[in-house]
Amino acid sequence: MLEAVRGIKTIALSILLLFAFTVDGHASSQCTECHEEMAADHAASVHREIQCLECHARAAEEDHEQLVFAQVDCRQCHGPHDEKVSHDAHSRVACNACHIKGGIPTIDPESKRIIFGGMFRPGMALPPHQAIQAKTNEQCGNCHFQGNALGASSMVLPPKSILCMPCHVATFSVSDKTTLVSLFIFLAGMVGLSMVWFSGSISRGAHGSGKKTEIKTRFKPDALFFEKFFRLLKMIFIEVILLKRFFQQSKARWIIHSLIFFPFLFRFAFGLTALLFSIFLPDGSVTIAMLDKNHAIRALFFDVTGLMILAGSVAAIICKGKDSSGTIASLPEPGRGMPAMIGLIVLAGFILEGLRIAMTGWPDGTGWAFLGYGISLLFKGMTGLTDIYGYGWYAHAILTGVFIALIPFTRMSHIITAPIILIINARSQEKGCCRK
Repeated sequence: MLEAVRGIKTIALSILLLFAFTVDGHASSQCTECHEEMAADHAASVHREIQCLECHARAAEEDHEQLVFAQVDCRQCHGPHDEKVSHDAHSRVACNACHIKGGIPTIDPESKRIIFGGMFRPGMALPPHQAIQAKTNEQCGNCHFQGNALGASSMVLPPKSILCMPCHVATFSVSDKTTLVSLFIFLAGMVGLSMVWFSGSISRGAHGSGKKTEIKTRFKPDALFFEKFFRLLKMIFIEVILLKRFFQQSKARWIIHSLIFFPFLFRFAFGLTALLFSIFLPDGSVTIAMLDKNHAIRALFFDVTGLMILAGSVAAIICKGKDSSGTIASLPEPGRGMPAMIGLIVLAGFILEGLRIAMTGWPDGTGWAFLGYGISLLFKGMTGLTDIYGYGWYAHAILTGVFIALIPFTRMSHIITAPIILIINARSQEKGCCRK
C-alpha cells in the first residue's frame, strides 16, 4: 500500500515539475540550483536543448540523487546508428559504452552486453552529461585493443561492403581495399565480356551451330503493355528463379544448383530487409532481432542455409561430369574450381562464427547456430581469439573478393548471362508456339 502511494506521489510530482519547467523553459536552471556542477557541462553539451526531466523522469523523487546514470536510455532522445556505422556486431553494445569519456567499457557477466563501467566521485558531472561524438576511429580503441576481455576484435574492422550483401546484413558501401580491388577487376572483366557480346549476334540454336540471328527490340506502349510486363515477370520467376528448363533436363543438376542458389537468395532477401529496417525503423524490435547474431531465428536460419550451400558445393565437385544428360544449350558445363571457392568461403564463415561465439563467451541463443556453436567448442580455453578473429575476418573477405573478381573470367559468368539466355530462349519458344 505504501509503495502504491509513493508511486502515485512520484508520478504527480513528476507531472507538476515537468509542467512547471516546460512552461517557463528553465528546467535546466531549476535542476542546477542543487546540481551546480552540471551547469557548465550541460550548457556545452549536445544535450543543451533538452530539458533535464525529459531524460531523468524520476528526478522528482525525494531520493533521486540515488539514481544511477544507467537508468537513462539514450534512445529516448537519440536514434541509434544505421548498419553502416554500428555494424550488426554492436547490437549488444550500450550507447554509453562508447560515447562517455573517461569511462571503461566492460562486459556484463549475465547478459554478455558491453556496458559502461567507471567510478565517479561525488560532485563530478554525471556521465550522460559528458557524452561525446566520436568522429574518428580513435574512440574505437577503447574496446578494440590486443588482449581485451570484451570479446571485441583487436583490430577495427570495416563495415560489410556491397560484396557481402548476397550473404550478410551489409551496406551499399565500398570502404576497404579488398572491395575496391575486387570490384575493379570484376568491372574490367564485365567490360571485356560486354565487348564480346556486342561484337556479333546471338545464336538462336546450340552454341557454335553457326546460325546467327539479329535480335531487334522495340518499345511500343499500348493497351497490352501491362499484360506483357506481367508475362515477363512470370517468365523471369519460372525460368530464372525456379529454373524450369533446368529441372526438366537434369533433376540432379537442378537439386545441386538449388542447394547453392536458393540459400543465397534467401540470405540476400533477409539481409536487404534488415538493412532497410535498420535505416528506416532502427528502434523496432524486429530490426533488433534481425541484427542480433545471437537471436535464435537468425542463428538457425544462417546455419541451415550455410550448410545447404556447403552441401551443394561438395555435390557439385563430386558429381561433375557424371550427368551428361544435364547439358543445356547455350549454358556452360559446371566446373570444379568456383564451387570449391564457394565451399571455402562458407567454411571460413563457419570458422569465423565459431571464433565469434567463443570470444564473446557463448551468449544466450548461440546454441541455435548449431554448426558454429560446435566449432566454437574447439576454441574453448584458447587465448588470443580477439587477435585471430580479425585475420579470419579478412581471410573470409579476401576469398569472397577473389570469387567476385573471377566471375567474368570463368564459367561462373553464367550467374549474369544465364538469366538473359533463359529468358531469350523462353520467349523464342513462346513465339514459335504462337505461330503454330
